[in-house]
Amino acid sequence: MVIKSVSLQNYTSLRVGGEAQLVCAHNEQHVLEAFQYAKNNNLKLHILGSGTNTVFKETLTNVLILKIDIKGVEVKEFDDHVVLTANGGEIWDDIVEHAVDNSWWGIENLSYIPGTVGAAPVQNIGAYGVELKDSLVSVRVFDTHKSEFTEMSNKDCLSSYRDSIFKHEKDRYIITAVTLKLSKIPKPVYTYEPLISLFGNNDVSIMDIRELVIKTRVHKLPDYNVYPNAGSFFKNPIVSREEAEHLTKSYLQMPLRKVENGYKIPTAWLIEHVAEMKDKRVRNVGTWPVQPLVIVNYGDTTYQELSDFADLIIQKIENGTRIRLEKEVNFIE
Repeated sequence: MVIKSVSLQNYTSLRVGGEAQLVCAHNEQHVLEAFQYAKNNNLKLHILGSGTNTVFKETLTNVLILKIDIKGVEVKEFDDHVVLTANGGEIWDDIVEHAVDNSWWGIENLSYIPGTVGAAPVQNIGAYGVELKDSLVSVRVFDTHKSEFTEMSNKDCLSSYRDSIFKHEKDRYIITAVTLKLSKIPKPVYTYEPLISLFGNNDVSIMDIRELVIKTRVHKLPDYNVYPNAGSFFKNPIVSREEAEHLTKSYLQMPLRKVENGYKIPTAWLIEHVAEMKDKRVRNVGTWPVQPLVIVNYGDTTYQELSDFADLIIQKIENGTRIRLEKEVNFIE
């Protein structure tokens, strides 16, 4: 285990942050060693994947960053499905590409989502009508409360819309591997635009779905290597039927989507039509012109500038709708 001092700007897609101590874990022994070192030195251990959903404060004291870099993939084949286990340091989209190349159905709608495999269950990543929990079998973790490695089932993860036990018990679990069940039988999901355009096409392939998802994401979302960003900055709020009826009296064009526990409202629509913050900038930070749900670091923005800009959007929408947005991006202080 090697601990080094690094600039965290190089470890987050938003390119914001100061210096901190960092260690890369290439195996589970390194995870255990980092945990013990942090505990012995009274340091807070922060787990990092590829940093595509994280922003760091300029001054971080008493923190050890543990970057999960454990690689490897194992596949067990059965008659109508496969069970795929990917270690936490693998890039998520590499796993999706591998599944699509082999015609293993279940995660093709989750193509081109940035980040590592280990980060995926934390957020219960989702897109175009599919969530990780739909294919999730289990997650291997290091439980810092019990100081042991263990397996957590899909049910144990308490996954829901952009949520999981890993968010509610922050810093308790360190994810080292994820196991998925993927189908050899075609099971396309067409419930969201633009994929609904493929509905009824008997010749549609798993690759057609992946390519359309990638094309759509590339069009809407900026490349964080060019325009530093963390993808979707806020969750889409879910409101009750009564709240939805009340809101549509004031906002006749507000789009609503019926979901299991209410009605989902696109945050991008709220940012554009309620906050009126689409393609708006304050100093070095602003919303992306094509997709206002994305906040971009247009220059040398700071943690405080970014936080203030996000809070401005939240306040404007709350003033107009009484809806208080939740951030998807993790702010580490």
